[in-house]
Amino acid sequence: MTQQQASRKPANRSQLWGDGVVPGMLLMRADFTSHEFAPHVHDELVIAVTERGGAVFDSRGISDEAEEGTLLVFNPGEPHAGRMGRSARWRYRAFYLDRDALAHVADGLEMDPGSNPGFLTNKLRDPKLFAALHRLHRASEGEASPLARQAGLLDAMGSLYRRHGSPRPPGRSPGDERSRIDRVAEFLHEAYAEPVSLAQLAELAEMSAYHLVRSFKKARGLPPHVYLTQIRLQEARRRLAQGWSLAETALAVGFYDQSALSRHFKRVYGVTPGQFAKAVA
Repeated sequence: MTQQQASRKPANRSQLWGDGVVPGMLLMRADFTSHEFAPHVHDELVIAVTERGGAVFDSRGISDEAEEGTLLVFNPGEPHAGRMGRSARWRYRAFYLDRDALAHVADGLEMDPGSNPGFLTNKLRDPKLFAALHRLHRASEGEASPLARQAGLLDAMGSLYRRHGSPRPPGRSPGDERSRIDRVAEFLHEAYAEPVSLAQLAELAEMSAYHLVRSFKKARGLPPHVYLTQIRLQEARRRLAQGWSLAETALAVGFYDQSALSRHFKRVYGVTPGQFAKAVA
């Protein structure tokens, strides 16, 4: 992940970087105490999640306040401005999706790739969607796999379009595509050590990426990327019990380093892989 420092002042800090998984999507993290955005427009769809504090924004002829836990959405080409309001601090994370990124999302959601997003209001109160977008943004800085980030983006954008904007993804509910889901699950068991993309799984299942994620979760109880992580952890336990080192195990089961294995292992089992290895030795 290539990061570019946008500004670094004692009171105002921001970073901007390319996602690396979705072409045409930029991400920004900002912590402002005095910054003011002059009236401007973006060619991209802008989605911002306020982590702390807040700010006043002007759009569509009105002024409103972005408080902690709220979402801001600005359509491509929509004029807006922002400034500090009653809060002494504004810490937020933002997504910028250009035409290529929006086409990628639309294709995954079974919508017309040429469709333009449209939202009737700029400020959204949706705690579940806020949590999903916040988690997705943080994942872009950490060790989350491309599969996890791709699935998370489609899930979050599907909820955003379906509940707050247009066009809306098709209303098709996850069905009983058991043979297709079994095919994907079997592939994950065989290729757990390899990098896997959501597009690859969707092609294997012969369904859209969005429909695959929803159908897989209905059939198996977990989305594909979490299911894959469980397979890797089970295989890691087997190898650790056989005396493999932590570094060798991490690479052999598909984690890109030992720290990634340790983080996932402890989150699921409550102990570190080192503790497990000692217990079974």
